[in-house]
Amino acid sequence: MPTFDFMTLLWWGLPFAAAPVIIHLINLLRHRVVRWPAMEFLLASQRKYRTRILLKQLLLLLLRILAIAGLVLLFAQPRWDRKLGSVLGGNRTRHVVLLDDSYSMGEVFGVGDSSAPPTTTAMSRGRKMVERLLEELAATPGQQEFSLGRLSQLQRTSSGHSNDTAETTSDEQLFDIYAQSITPQNLDSVRTDIQKIRTSATTTEITPGIRTITPIFAGDDGSGVLWLITDLRSNDWLASEDIADALKPLADAGIEIHIVDTATTESDTEFLQNLPRSNLTVERIEMIGGTPVSNVLLPWEVTVRNYSPSPSRQVSLTIREDRLERPGIQIDPIPPGDVATVRFESRFQNTGSHTVEVELPVDRLPLDNSRTAVVEAVDEAEVLLITTSSSQKSRDDDAFYLATALNPGATAATGLRPRIEQPRALTTLELNKFDSVWLLDVPRLDARAIRPLEDYARNGGGVVFFVGPKTDYKSINEFLFRNGDGMFPVPLAGAVDLLKDQQNPNAPDIIAEDHPIVAILSGRRNPFLDAVGVDRYMAVDRSFQAPTGTGLRRLLSLRNKAFFAVEKPFGQGMGVAFLSTAAPTWNSWARNNPSWVVVMLELERHLARLRRENEAVLVGQPITINLQQGIDQVDVDFNLPPEERVVQEVASINQDGNLAVAMRDTFEPGTYKARWQTVSGARRELITAVNINPTEGNLERVSLSELPDSLPGIPFSYDRANDLDPRNENRGGTSLVRPLLLILFIVLVCEQILGYAVSYHRASKKT
Repeated sequence: MPTFDFMTLLWWGLPFAAAPVIIHLINLLRHRVVRWPAMEFLLASQRKYRTRILLKQLLLLLLRILAIAGLVLLFAQPRWDRKLGSVLGGNRTRHVVLLDDSYSMGEVFGVGDSSAPPTTTAMSRGRKMVERLLEELAATPGQQEFSLGRLSQLQRTSSGHSNDTAETTSDEQLFDIYAQSITPQNLDSVRTDIQKIRTSATTTEITPGIRTITPIFAGDDGSGVLWLITDLRSNDWLASEDIADALKPLADAGIEIHIVDTATTESDTEFLQNLPRSNLTVERIEMIGGTPVSNVLLPWEVTVRNYSPSPSRQVSLTIREDRLERPGIQIDPIPPGDVATVRFESRFQNTGSHTVEVELPVDRLPLDNSRTAVVEAVDEAEVLLITTSSSQKSRDDDAFYLATALNPGATAATGLRPRIEQPRALTTLELNKFDSVWLLDVPRLDARAIRPLEDYARNGGGVVFFVGPKTDYKSINEFLFRNGDGMFPVPLAGAVDLLKDQQNPNAPDIIAEDHPIVAILSGRRNPFLDAVGVDRYMAVDRSFQAPTGTGLRRLLSLRNKAFFAVEKPFGQGMGVAFLSTAAPTWNSWARNNPSWVVVMLELERHLARLRRENEAVLVGQPITINLQQGIDQVDVDFNLPPEERVVQEVASINQDGNLAVAMRDTFEPGTYKARWQTVSGARRELITAVNINPTEGNLERVSLSELPDSLPGIPFSYDRANDLDPRNENRGGTSLVRPLLLILFIVLVCEQILGYAVSYHRASKKT
């Protein structure tokens, strides 16, 4: 017999089918018999047709009862029972499980006892629900087909991150379990496969998974069930127009859609008692200095975010350098949704690759509690200084003062080694090996020198300009500023004197803007600032208006509001211009002023940092290594965490014409080692840290009131994983909605025809 999705509607609606009978009986009671001789003659003539008329009336009454009953059945959503459907040869029922395995599904909210480690997670709840579904399908005879796919795997393949191309990837490779009929004989085997599923380290999207599984239901005509098992995080569902669009073809085809919630709620009695409600995430770890140099203190900065509605407790941040633990740092309570930033220093004795790992104590989501950085320590970091001066040790030479600031000598170990060259070196040297490039009062540059300099900046390099009496400002405007398209930040109008302020003669000549590089000069009555005197500078063209959206930013201004130091992003790098000399020729800054050394070192670290930021890799993103054609061999071995398995990739020429190799299998956090050889036999190694996306640590959930608004026009049912028992649900079977709708239409047409036949009609007038 058929089953009904909405049995309550059936029981409440069927009594209304008796309405036509009740109305008929009431009408009979209203009739009074009145004898009329004239009518007796007419009735006598009709007695022989009485049986036929009565039959038509009864048939009309029956059709009206059937019409009302059909409407009730239609709203109750009838289906052939799966057992009966199998006997009658009905369509198979496809059950497709779409499992969210993003790392937020590792949220811990239950334990067996207070002394044991946490064992219950959102993922474990999802697995148990799937096991209950398997048991129900195994106990049901007939064609019950089961498929299960993880969102990470389906998304990986759809986005082209899989090692298999879309043409060669089969359905069996896409799904963990594909199109199996669940029987008592294979139940244990399938259950074992389900128990092996764990959360991934990725952030996942729901839409690609839905679109991938949609073809499975082709031709099912309402005999399929989609189980979407997820933790309902706001990150995925609040902007869910794409999800609704992806589900619409399934809903239109009559596929049942069930959203199964695996995450904790306020009423969850299994909530972990001995762990705090907060979830802290290590959002960032970054070396805030320049190039890491051995035997030099390296400053680090760690950002921790509190993804919870309540303040966090005080915790200790564990620090490991090359896997050796060092004293940790205390992090004070963090307000809800806010961040805390802490700093520490490290020192590496040897050159080469080193790892720095930070870790928080265990909380609701353990996977986002740690983060790793890799640094390549060198003996010295080279800085390129370009000058036309032949007397580089002169007290009036820009290179002398800048080189002294970057490398003061034994008094302060900076790890920087300035290299002073003529402008022609820009065309012969490999600029990428320098931390930064500084041009010191260079008269002009030709196109051959400008091209590699701009390529260096576009790829993350920092270029600093100091102007002076030798500078050809018209050449800068034409070739380096280029109407705002070049790396020089502003157009110049020539050298001018800074006139004395007669009204306020004690006012400092320069003003520090809000920029971390010049923080030492900030504040009123700053003694370092007061000691800087400016006699001459290069003025900016008066018609120039600082454009919005270009990132143009002042570092220093003059007391007359003119530019003194300004930066502008160029590609992935930066162009910085000081509109005066480095030597005490036009100003006195470099003469016995400690702030000069501090600002120059901070600027160099800032520029070197730009190149390092481009090396950050998140889980799922490819690791790309550029090789040198003719020097490096094309075979590269990658050691992948956590088990150090080796995968070999072959380099090829990319779209930019460079020899490069990419490792796309980066779906586990940790350190990835790339090893290759040069043509001469020398060995090369590069270590890259791959970390999780910290945004998945936001455990905020979409509310049940928001969920229907997120899926407009999509019929679905909501269930909690712990409360749902598929054995008590009427799932699957062959839908009877369409055949019932056709029958109802036929009944209504017949009712209209028969009603017209038995009713009275006024005779038409003939003219």
